[in-house]
Amino acid sequence: MQYESERIEYKSQMVDDIYKEVIAFANTDGGVIYIGIDDQGNLTGIDNVDETYTRLTNGIRDAIAPDVTMFVRCPPRE
Repeated sequence: MQYESERIEYKSQMVDDIYKEVIAFANTDGGVIYIGIDDQGNLTGIDNVDETYTRLTNGIRDAIAPDVTMFVRCPPRE
């Protein structure tokens, strides 16, 4: 597991201030936000991945202009 950095951010759960991270990455060289991992790199998991992804993409579309949802993706599940 990598440490948090300028291009990596961990969130143990979906929180409203995640949009600030999305904006910061959109205004720089990009980055990856991992939801379901705490700041120490421990897996905390997500109860409902589909619901969280929908909430995230809808929130990004509603809160950020211009729309950056085309750059948001959910990694494949194992």
